[in-house]
Amino acid sequence: MEKDKKVKLYTTIAAIAAIAVILFIVIFVFLSKKKEDTAPTEKYPLDPKVKFLDNTEFNELSNLDFYSYQSDFYKDYYDAYKDQNPTIDNPMVIVNPFMFSPQTALIMFNTAASEKVKVTLKGKHDDDLVYTVEAASDHFIPVYGLYGNYDNTVILETDSGKSKTLSIKVETALSAGEVKVVQNDIKNSNGYFYFTTSSLGAPTAAYDNYGEVRWYLSYGYTKGMTMLSNGHMILSNISPGPDVTSTGGIVEVDMFGYVYREYTLSGGYHHDGTEMPNGNLIVLTSDVNANTFADYIVELDKETGKVVKDWRLTEAFSKVDPKTDVFYPTWGWVNSITYDQKSNCLILSVRNQNSVVALDYETGDIKWILGKKEFWNDKFDHLLIKGIGDDFIYPGGQHSVNITKEGYLSIFNNGYNANVETQSGEKSEVSCNSLRNNQSHAILYDIDYNNRTAKIVYKFGGKEYFSYALSSYTYSADGHKLFNSGWHMLDSNFENPNCTQFSASEYESYLIDFDENNKKTVELNIMEGKFEALKANIYNLAEQSVNSTKLEQIPNFKYEPSRRFTTEEVHYTKLQDSELDKYKKAELYDFAFGASSNIFQIYIVDSSTDAIKVTFLSNKGDGYVYTIKEANEEGTEIDDINLNELPDGKYFVFMEYDGVLYNSTQYVIVNKGDPQ
Repeated sequence: MEKDKKVKLYTTIAAIAAIAVILFIVIFVFLSKKKEDTAPTEKYPLDPKVKFLDNTEFNELSNLDFYSYQSDFYKDYYDAYKDQNPTIDNPMVIVNPFMFSPQTALIMFNTAASEKVKVTLKGKHDDDLVYTVEAASDHFIPVYGLYGNYDNTVILETDSGKSKTLSIKVETALSAGEVKVVQNDIKNSNGYFYFTTSSLGAPTAAYDNYGEVRWYLSYGYTKGMTMLSNGHMILSNISPGPDVTSTGGIVEVDMFGYVYREYTLSGGYHHDGTEMPNGNLIVLTSDVNANTFADYIVELDKETGKVVKDWRLTEAFSKVDPKTDVFYPTWGWVNSITYDQKSNCLILSVRNQNSVVALDYETGDIKWILGKKEFWNDKFDHLLIKGIGDDFIYPGGQHSVNITKEGYLSIFNNGYNANVETQSGEKSEVSCNSLRNNQSHAILYDIDYNNRTAKIVYKFGGKEYFSYALSSYTYSADGHKLFNSGWHMLDSNFENPNCTQFSASEYESYLIDFDENNKKTVELNIMEGKFEALKANIYNLAEQSVNSTKLEQIPNFKYEPSRRFTTEEVHYTKLQDSELDKYKKAELYDFAFGASSNIFQIYIVDSSTDAIKVTFLSNKGDGYVYTIKEANEEGTEIDDINLNELPDGKYFVFMEYDGVLYNSTQYVIVNKGDPQ
């Protein structure tokens, strides 16, 4: 085609994808390892229908994918293990085996008979971490909680009496906010650490009671976290979502940072999720077909990624008042969710209405609302819980809803009227100085559902812990409670006349560990914001799950292939066999495309009046056509194409532009880990 008619195509790498590229370059340099061709011909034979593709020389479009690289790392380790046949006298030790959890190690060795192994990680403060790994003859022992930038001493002892003392050097340490230990009455936590996330760019990390960072992920997972019954953790994924406050979905990871599953959500992931007793996942998201954000909830089948149930908050409120006009874009902003098994209700923190709302799991109907009358019209009066007592505090900008084992409703009450911020549909700034006397509290409510009343049975906080946003109050399996004032403005912000709640320059967080009698045992002051904090045993996250399990022995690491799922609607149309002939005659042109983690990226500056389409033609003869632009539409930067919509396979890329079909001479491999 003529030069002035050529579409200008540029690879569009979102910020997170750019990080991925840099990270993998680092990995490759570090390992001094060149990955072999990922698409050998025999693995992707051409169906006779598309044998004509053999007449063109195609180049692979690199689809950088850290999930498959993690699998490759494990396979390399396993091959080396089988080749070297290491024993306890000279075990294989791999620090940060999957490249995203620097303060971990995998120890591999074999014994003649199946036997248990006692592991002792020597502590800096006379606080050794001791655990027993289940019996095996092939030992793949996980070591978590190593100190950063430190020569760690690890002692292995088998049932048969053999032992080995190892020195495991961690070369790096987390560059994070300074930690001040205000109080520490716990001498040895033995693996019970304070896990923290952030929505402000700080890494997901775990601290011990001495303020030492004992674990972190070097990748930018953020928002809420959920400990799972299988001992893994749910966090946000690293891809951008459809709006600036969301990510593209969630991932299931272990302490090595190994990703077992990724669930891409069409509306992105907002703030929080929870695990159901049956293993399904409840996730906060947005409905891409609606004009509102962060008010849609889905239940995912954990094994298939399919949406099995969903709830639209707008529908629930419209049932009560069909004429309600409250639904501006950020009217709800659900930032926390839990499931109450006793009442079979979803309990939601609806931040921008300063209310906690219970939805019937089966019907989606509103069961009750704990919030001030001023935020609800008369149609909702029969649902409102009335506070009683002189000390009663209604929710305000709250986070972190939970139902305790006693049946109390628990929240972190930020103590900020979030409704005024968005009632016009636009964010309204307030000065930092005007927030000087606001107070945040952890609060437990005893709700009388029959009489629609509530009273406070416990609260802790004050203006010294005021946190405009973020924050949590959570419960651990040892009976302790963890208070997290996660976005506390420094005094310097209050003195700045130009400072608003959105522009404060410095934040800190307070983590306070209370025992079962509400006695303060540990207090850490961390010079960075924290979205959520949970106390959990690093070797048994399942103890903190909905199906709490206490392990006497820790399992060996067991490899599973990583898998991907998507809830996104299919955006392609299937190519008919009768249409294949025109692809034989396509003009050759080497377009500049990009791909990263199964996201196909292009940028189009276009003056064409014709439609623009991209076709992915598989080695099996199936074609999938994406319409980038309809005829007579203005040229635009297109959304990324999510290749997770396609079956696993090898795809040859074609572009239709200005009425001409072009063969890009490139192919891309899609590998989501689909069962074969």
